[in-house]
Amino acid sequence: MSPRDHPFGVAARSDPPIDFFISYSPADERWATWIAWQLEAAGHRTLLQAWDFVPGTNFIDFMDRGVRDAAVVVAVLSRSYLKSQYGRIEWQAALRTNPGKLVTVRIEDCPLDGLLATITYVDLLSVATPAAARQVLLNRLRQMLAGRAKPLREPDFPAPGALPTEVPVRDVEPTQSQAPVQGRRVPAAPPPYPPSGPESPARRESITLLHVPGPRFGRGMRAAGEPATPSELQARIWANVTHLTDSGAPHPDLIIVTGDLMESGRPRERDDALAFLTGFRVLLGLEPDRLVIVPGPHDVSSAACHAYFLQCGPSRVRRRLGCQVPSFQEIKKLKERDRSYR
Repeated sequence: MSPRDHPFGVAARSDPPIDFFISYSPADERWATWIAWQLEAAGHRTLLQAWDFVPGTNFIDFMDRGVRDAAVVVAVLSRSYLKSQYGRIEWQAALRTNPGKLVTVRIEDCPLDGLLATITYVDLLSVATPAAARQVLLNRLRQMLAGRAKPLREPDFPAPGALPTEVPVRDVEPTQSQAPVQGRRVPAAPPPYPPSGPESPARRESITLLHVPGPRFGRGMRAAGEPATPSELQARIWANVTHLTDSGAPHPDLIIVTGDLMESGRPRERDDALAFLTGFRVLLGLEPDRLVIVPGPHDVSSAACHAYFLQCGPSRVRRRLGCQVPSFQEIKKLKERDRSYR
């Protein structure tokens, strides 16, 4: 396929690099998957959380790879996205890397200010049909990649009263760059076109909670087959959740992790707990405020606490804690008194 035959004016590559990284809020996953499907149907390789974030993936590395390696970062603009901390990190990183690397797609009427307000967005808010939305999306992204808005065909002669004709976007046959990539969660059927504009939220009588007992990362003795690493635990719970949702159970709205996440509060255990919590939340497509953690006693490092109090004098400890803390001599007297009563 020559560059001229390609719908975006660029040649398809045999080794699939990342052409588009889709940055979006989990609340807008339907829009993100619809956009990604149109781009991949046009011969491009996309990277997005819904398809490419599998159990065991590090979330920070995933964001860094998308912003760093993708030719274009597509930010799906909505009120949820503008409130998303990670969304803000992604589009700001794209601007720092290359100001021309970021393209925004507006799917909801939301106020834009600052740097985002200076970028001309692809507006899908007022587009009602899937065919029209697809044409607007692909034409605008083609123009963005080319750096100009020259049409693919010769303009019509501007005769008086003549109406301009729309240039249809041609479908392309799947190329080698569109071959299934191992480890992706791409759906078998095209995602349906989301409604133009925000949906009116239906009244809900209940929410679905997913309770995860504390995994106690760093624990030595484990039963045979029990997951020991964050990726193994993510895969085990993800498989169970997928089985339940496929059987008709509602998707979790909130994750509650209770008990001991760590065995003794060591830095390595803390890193494993953070990788598990962040990755599993992303797998379920939930925002950070949908994760509740109730720590247990093992999540506090008793060794670090003891070392801290040994290094601090009694007066310093009193100032830090803002309360009356007994001195070591007083604690020693209390212990001796307790032994005498025994």
